[in-house]
Amino acid sequence: MMVVFSSMLLIAAGLVIALRASEAGRLWAFGHVVASAAGLALAASAAAGTQHLATLGAGAYIIGWLLNYRGVRVYYSLAAHPVPLAVAAVSVLALMVTMAGRADGATVVLGIAYGSMALISLATLAVLLRASPGRRSIGAPLVLAASLVHLVTQLAGLSKVLRPGAGAGTTTLFFASPDGWVWALAPLVAVLLGLFGFTVMAMEQIIARNESGARMDALTGLLNRGALERAALGLVSRWQRDGLPLSCLVIDIDYFKQVNDTFGHHAGDAVLREVAHALDNSRRASDAAGRYGGEEFCILCPHTDEQQATALANRILRKVRAIPLPGGEGYASVSIGVSQLRGGPGSKEALWRALFADADRALYHAKQHGRDRYVLASAMLGILPAQMPVQMPAVPEEQMMEPAA
Repeated sequence: MMVVFSSMLLIAAGLVIALRASEAGRLWAFGHVVASAAGLALAASAAAGTQHLATLGAGAYIIGWLLNYRGVRVYYSLAAHPVPLAVAAVSVLALMVTMAGRADGATVVLGIAYGSMALISLATLAVLLRASPGRRSIGAPLVLAASLVHLVTQLAGLSKVLRPGAGAGTTTLFFASPDGWVWALAPLVAVLLGLFGFTVMAMEQIIARNESGARMDALTGLLNRGALERAALGLVSRWQRDGLPLSCLVIDIDYFKQVNDTFGHHAGDAVLREVAHALDNSRRASDAAGRYGGEEFCILCPHTDEQQATALANRILRKVRAIPLPGGEGYASVSIGVSQLRGGPGSKEALWRALFADADRALYHAKQHGRDRYVLASAMLGILPAQMPVQMPAVPEEQMMEPAA
């Protein structure tokens, strides 16, 4: 057992470094370091018959699995409760050390240890079973199985401790039972299952975050240009299949160069984030919003014609007008071009470029005619009556920043 727990300790120590990019992974790896060290202490106490070392090992084992339980809560974005869990761990350890000095200390310590571990296993099972299907991973069933094996083992141990006539002379500490490998093997299998399952879950989380980082604009949290264009090609393909309308909004922050030149790029970045937040809060869940480049954004609206897209344009204008500019220099505003995909020959790439180009031309027209408004591409093509300028913000025009020279 000393060799087994030593090997697990080395593996867990390596995982502390390997899983450092995941908070849950760090907790799981460190939890297994503590549990493996506790296993060494338990094995050493069984060989030497040292009561106090066995008590400390049992307490450390509980602390290791409390860290694992906290990692499960972090993984599923639940409250981690670090302070209550730390207080619980210290209290249980203190109680075990205090009880170890009694005549029936071994039995009492066993009861506390088995009971505490059963509660931790039960709590871990509850979190895993309540997890939504979208958050489950390949490693979750392994952790579920490990927690179930642990629960059964702890309940069996607790029942043995509570059996009439049980005492220090008939029950050794924790898993170092004279019954042989049955008691030693069950928790060992649970630890190995949990170690492997936790590692898989952490690696899946790290990979998912890396993929998300490759898709998201780091500053605004919206899709980056590459991800936006991939989404656009998918929506155009769907349009080619079902013919349902697809609209595009191209949005540009007015006088943004003036903000950067006057207040610096940090202030400009803050305005970009605020505008991106307004766009994200204005769109529907089915819409794809991204930063196309610089201060220009794009929103793709499936199953939406050009006239319907004006409702989104108006929402964006209103929300952006509430964003104060640095230095009390008035409020932000955007210009928006709105277009609808109307077909024509060519590939989906060509259709997407045409859709964006139409919206971009409408955006340029909005810039030329006063900013802080939207323009429909169809109005410029003569398909619909000319789009009237939208209501200007309820802010005196002299408070708006002048365009840079």
